[in-house]
Amino acid sequence: MNNIPIKSKITGDSLFKISMMKTVIKPTRPHRHADYHEFIFLDEGSGFHDIGDMSFEVTPPVFFYIKPGQTHCWNFSALPKGYVLLFREDLLLKEDIDTLFDLPAHIHLGEQPRLFRLLSDLREEYEAAGQGRAVYSAYLHLLMAKIKVLSGTKNNVQTFSDGLFQQYKRLVNDHFLDSRQLNFYVSKLNTTTGTLNDICKRSSGKTASAVVNERVLLEAKMLLSATVRPVKEIAAVLRFSDAPHFVKFFRTYTNLTPGKYRELALSKK
Repeated sequence: MNNIPIKSKITGDSLFKISMMKTVIKPTRPHRHADYHEFIFLDEGSGFHDIGDMSFEVTPPVFFYIKPGQTHCWNFSALPKGYVLLFREDLLLKEDIDTLFDLPAHIHLGEQPRLFRLLSDLREEYEAAGQGRAVYSAYLHLLMAKIKVLSGTKNNVQTFSDGLFQQYKRLVNDHFLDSRQLNFYVSKLNTTTGTLNDICKRSSGKTASAVVNERVLLEAKMLLSATVRPVKEIAAVLRFSDAPHFVKFFRTYTNLTPGKYRELALSKK
């Protein structure tokens, strides 16, 4: 974890920045942002966004919140489109800071044309330059109020299903190399395969097995894009019986061979 780089997209004396999300598909390496908050609003794109130890599917329209110092990375499979806001707490009112601390990392927005119009207006204000902190503070206050309402659609109360799903995700993250068999996880969670599948479908729209396979795929992509290990060696690390089985698995989920994925990933760096 100590080797995770810290990136800064905002200068030391700046309090605010808004820009369009870069419309490129490339896996990014895990990194942190030091001392500012980041809001991301996407109305197009698909893929995955890892924040801390959680992996979220990009299903626009969607909101992501990255806290200062939090590790994150992207792995898009379709071009993203949206807005990125960077800001420091100096711009916020006290009630906004209180709201900030309670925000989840991920919110499904539903259709929110007025929210995206507000973001467009804010970007025009920013691009025009010369706006003082009071203007940005006012926009952030309004955005925070809207996000608070949207995050409150689940009342910020973790249900039994939410809790079990998060426990399952953590177990998968810890043990996906040890086992891809559901009975291993069902035993540790003291539940049944049927219950686990129902909860996974309710929480993510995926089966419990798909959750495990996606974690394996994520690790495979990381090893292919961040190391020079041969495909055969990566297959062994991921506990596939041989390289052909790994290639078949990878192609099933990406329509690419591991070698082609590595070529594309490296060409984007």
